[in-house]
Amino acid sequence: MSEDPEIRTTVTDGVRVVATRGEFDLDTAETLLPALAPERNGAVGTVVDLSRVDFADSAFLHSLLRALRDHESAGSAFVLAGPNTFVSRLLEVTDTARAFAIAPSVADAVADVRAMSRGDEVTR
Repeated sequence: MSEDPEIRTTVTDGVRVVATRGEFDLDTAETLLPALAPERNGAVGTVVDLSRVDFADSAFLHSLLRALRDHESAGSAFVLAGPNTFVSRLLEVTDTARAFAIAPSVADAVADVRAMSRGDEVTR
């Protein structure tokens, strides 16, 4: 892999936003897991910004699915934001896109998490 993965976490309006960048494969995908653990710093949910992921394989997808399961178990919202063409294709080919809440942008995803935390239904 040519571009080392980068993971940056911020909190916006009480929602944890995990910005991912670079290439994630079998050797690096698990570096996501600590950042994707539910209930960090009192956040009501997690948004994962996927707009700058250059490569991702099944190990990356497994990390996202594990985080989704952990959030569901904790009763916390988990939304994917802005998946680029590459990530969207990975989700479609593996038929896992329907498992996730997906928003077109980080701002939309943050709004979705806030709505979900209030018990409102979100439809996209």
